[in-house]
Amino acid sequence: MQRTTKTIVPTWLPPQDRIDFYREARYWRNASVTEELRRCVDRFPERTALRDSTSSLTFGELWERAATVASWLRARGLRPGEAVAFQLPNWTESDVIFHGVMMAGGVVVPMTSILRRREVGFILGQTGARFAFVAERFRNFNFVGMYNELLESDSHLESIVYVRAEREGSAIRLEDVESAAPLPREQVALSAGRGDDVAVVIYTSGTTADPKGAIHTHDGIMSSTRMCESFFSLNENDVLFNPSPVTHITGISLSFLFPATFGCTTTILEAWDPENAFDIVARERSTFLMFSTPFLAALTEIAEARDVRLADHIRTIVCGGADVPESLAERANDRLGEVVRMYGATEAPNTSCGSAWDPAAKKRRTEGRWLFPVEARVVDPHSGREVDPGEVGEAWWRAPQMCLGYVDESLNDTSYTLDGYFRTGDLVRVDDGGYVTVSGRIKEIINRGGEKFSAREIEEMIAGLPMVAEVAVTPMSDPVLGERVCAWVVLREGRGLTLSELSEHLLGYGLAKQKLPERLETIEELPRTPSGKVRKQVLRDRVDEALAFT
Repeated sequence: MQRTTKTIVPTWLPPQDRIDFYREARYWRNASVTEELRRCVDRFPERTALRDSTSSLTFGELWERAATVASWLRARGLRPGEAVAFQLPNWTESDVIFHGVMMAGGVVVPMTSILRRREVGFILGQTGARFAFVAERFRNFNFVGMYNELLESDSHLESIVYVRAEREGSAIRLEDVESAAPLPREQVALSAGRGDDVAVVIYTSGTTADPKGAIHTHDGIMSSTRMCESFFSLNENDVLFNPSPVTHITGISLSFLFPATFGCTTTILEAWDPENAFDIVARERSTFLMFSTPFLAALTEIAEARDVRLADHIRTIVCGGADVPESLAERANDRLGEVVRMYGATEAPNTSCGSAWDPAAKKRRTEGRWLFPVEARVVDPHSGREVDPGEVGEAWWRAPQMCLGYVDESLNDTSYTLDGYFRTGDLVRVDDGGYVTVSGRIKEIINRGGEKFSAREIEEMIAGLPMVAEVAVTPMSDPVLGERVCAWVVLREGRGLTLSELSEHLLGYGLAKQKLPERLETIEELPRTPSGKVRKQVLRDRVDEALAFT
């Protein structure tokens, strides 16, 4: 059967004056990720770039192995701008594939290992990927069967390469791919593309029916990387630790882009194990951590249980992706190191962040200030009118690190304004000092009989209770008021909490009576995406289903 090919290109562009500014100010340098990696290889060929629990890669090894992947792809007719997917856990091979695809001029499409046939088929079909690099088996799931089905049903998919595979016979293994002669440097320079070419398509970790593929160019993702390099004073001497999936924007940055840009070393964790993670951070004397709240909470609890402090070597902990309770930030700051909060998204990473020089209260309670050159507006989501300082509104951004549209370009019309701002769907308030506080998502606003309020406000109060380890607040359907409040809590071991006790605590904190939870669910763990965000729609569906049978 004749296979068709698809080229991934930006589906949206900023206004021309913004493009000119980003280029003139050198936020966009018309350079590929591969060019950045080559410079680090020349400077630090023997230095470790990435390691996991069983293997490691020096910069020299990374280049040579990635060049064999590029050679193999080119020999099989990969065209510039074609998508190549990978679905792997946090293994060093993911770095080889990431850079190998880019060396060949392809577009990387990472997929988290928890995705199954429907989601994987959707992403492969939408991007037109002909090649996929996948684990043979991970966490007792056999990917071979799933991908064999996809080979038969997907009109684009041609070749599957299995990583850490034991299978013999006709299956292609990464070892087979790496037996190819490395693509020579002069050919890499010709094939790797330019800054305005698409580098990666990252699918959102939301809970809607179909994920959205955000298109990032080399210029865009390198702009984001350099912003972090400058803001956090990162350099080749830093030791990073990344427990986040290497298929998520945070994991991609810490595991692939940061080492390739300034020569640091990153350790990745295949599966989240708090005790193991803590031991790695302590043993390797990690200097910089970036992850979401659940990771911070777990490491803090271990440090307290062991009565250990790691602040002598951890310079900065950046926490984002979910609310960071003030009490947790204070405890982590005491035991682990300086904690700052960051705000961003798959579509535009690191748009605001706290600083070590901010007042303590601002560091603990806000996501810092907008990072230059991010331009932001806070607007009434219905009228588009900018709100006054201190008022809650929807955040709109425009910045050089923004994605240039979605693979499904029909989503662009409702996502971007005519003057180039991205409509985030996030509710924020910015005070007179320019400090940003995220209040939640527009779709997470609870509408109780016409009275609208943020779930996050209630969550922050509940999170401060000593018996609560984790919390999420969602609406639940009500035939009279439309919606009421449901609180979901994970209790600390040996502790209890009733709805009446919760109400008493919240009223004591000054919460308005109409915002009180009217249902309390205690659960063992909150459902989360791989990046740590609570899957609130799952919780809402669960409570609505329960109410339907009462």
